[in-house]
Amino acid sequence: MKASPLLISWHNENQPIYSAHFEPHSGKGRFATAGGDNNVRLWRMERDGEQRTVTYLSTLIKHTQAVNVVRFAPRGEMLASAGDDGNTLLWVPSDTHTHTPAFGEDGIDDKETWRIKHMCRSSSGAEIYDLAWSPDGVFFITGSMDNIARIYNASTGQMVRQIAEHNHYVQGVAWDPLNEYVATQSSDRSVHIYNLKTKDGQPTLNQHNKIIKMDLPARRISTSSPAPPEPSPRPHESVESASFAPASPAPSMPGTPASLALPMNPPLMSHSRRSSFGSSPSMRRSASPAPSMPLPAVRPMENSPNPYMVGISGVKNASLYANESYTSFFRRLTFAPDGSLLFTPAGQYKTSNPTNGGRNADEVINTVYIYTRAGLNRPPIAHLPGHKKPSIAVKCSPVFYTLRHGHKPTTQITIDTASADDPIPALPDPVMPSRSGANPSPMDPPPPALPIMPSPNEHSRPTSSPKPAESDTLAPTPAFALSYRVVYAVATQDAILVYDTQQQTPIVVVSNLHYATFTDVTWYPSPPNFPPIT
Repeated sequence: MKASPLLISWHNENQPIYSAHFEPHSGKGRFATAGGDNNVRLWRMERDGEQRTVTYLSTLIKHTQAVNVVRFAPRGEMLASAGDDGNTLLWVPSDTHTHTPAFGEDGIDDKETWRIKHMCRSSSGAEIYDLAWSPDGVFFITGSMDNIARIYNASTGQMVRQIAEHNHYVQGVAWDPLNEYVATQSSDRSVHIYNLKTKDGQPTLNQHNKIIKMDLPARRISTSSPAPPEPSPRPHESVESASFAPASPAPSMPGTPASLALPMNPPLMSHSRRSSFGSSPSMRRSASPAPSMPLPAVRPMENSPNPYMVGISGVKNASLYANESYTSFFRRLTFAPDGSLLFTPAGQYKTSNPTNGGRNADEVINTVYIYTRAGLNRPPIAHLPGHKKPSIAVKCSPVFYTLRHGHKPTTQITIDTASADDPIPALPDPVMPSRSGANPSPMDPPPPALPIMPSPNEHSRPTSSPKPAESDTLAPTPAFALSYRVVYAVATQDAILVYDTQQQTPIVVVSNLHYATFTDVTWYPSPPNFPPIT
């Protein structure tokens, strides 16, 4: 597979595209884009061998200001769009053809017609930044500039709940695939997680966790560093209290992964790493890091250091997320498709390093914080440090992949799209075959290899299990203890990094792809699983 962008004039006058989303489970390759020209556009992506083509389908014209988010319902029967005009529009296909202006310089006519089923508007009319559907398509949640997240009933268009607990813009919302939690992320530097229950057809919410600050562990100091070594624990402290090894939360249900018990120290920043991944504008940007340079990797979180070390290299009560000066409208957090993990962008990992003058110098590292399902009410279990710029969005591929069992690890590749001829390895074969002809459940993970407890979704689980590992081969050390792999993409302001849950370093890093910042990520819903559209 070769990496090359599809150069298409997606929206009028080259207006920015703020969101994109593939229709799930349809097998038609239909996807929607939303842009600064106030329009929603529908397209079809098709593949012929190694060639990919995009066909224009339709333009949906009703918004009066920029459209910030577009999302298909889980089964694709409805499309939701929302933006700066404060309206959420629910679109459905129509048999009645309506005349719309021809698209583009070639005057392409619409091939499909969609109509508005409902228009949902809050009393404030505040700009809407993000939207997420419930897994059954009955409800959806929006995040707005008036600091409120709202839940609507999709069949009636009526608001049924609102969450007014943030102190600044709600820039990201996520709905748990198992329909037990919703999560919101705001520019007030917090992530809120709520227990979700449905009674008499109406959702009820109770706060599960409010994540703002935590004590960040000390950072390992190189033996060549001029900084003094960290003092040993005081005599009355036990070894356990001074240990930096993390304690992975016990699973509360099947499929909850556990992180490796490795020390959670951000990678040591050598001069070469600073020049490649540093955010200083005075540093010259490298088109492609040297092959020997360490890539951003999954790092397990540690327990907080003991209080005698906090003043030396740990940071106590540090904010985990960027403040409102963060130069993006979006913080699109997401759950893994099996609900086992929650990924939150816009993270900042702060360390305090001793200097020759005796003072501590603070260093802020851009990162993504990762929480397990069993640990949604606890500190993050891991994070992804090493990004040059702050992260905007995280999105998981809906396809589950088998674990790699070969002795040859995945090659780490950084792609500079200025040279479109650089080959990159294709994504592996999925665990499950394409089910585009069926109408599957929106949450169908492959089963764990071990026996599991009964769950409400037991009837929807497939009966086949991933192929077991061979005894004579070696597999990469897993970053998370799952019996299959979840592939996910992180969009920062200037790069796309694709990870999986088996290895700790990225599969692919793509940079220099656009002149403007990234705003959203979406994956093709079924095999062949195209790389993400951003």
